[in-house]
Amino acid sequence: MNHDEHDSDDLELVTVATFMYPAQAHVARGRLESEGIRAFVADENLITMNWLYANTIGGVKLQVSAADADRARAILEQTPETFDDAAVDEEDGWGQ
Repeated sequence: MNHDEHDSDDLELVTVATFMYPAQAHVARGRLESEGIRAFVADENLITMNWLYANTIGGVKLQVSAADADRARAILEQTPETFDDAAVDEEDGWGQ
């Protein structure tokens, strides 16, 4: 399959949540993958090397394909409150 045969939404990753700590992002990633949504954790290594960068770069990002973004957000909204406390709402900021 060549590049032209891919749907552009499948190639574009969008951030559906951000977290202060990599472990929180991995728990959320596992939740999405248990629902059949392929998810990726971005900026984990940078924050692991120097956690002070977390605020500067906006936290550890949980990303999915654009085609799965709405469903992923809905799943994360239904997750226990431990995610609500740890997640960063992209529109409201840290912990709100």
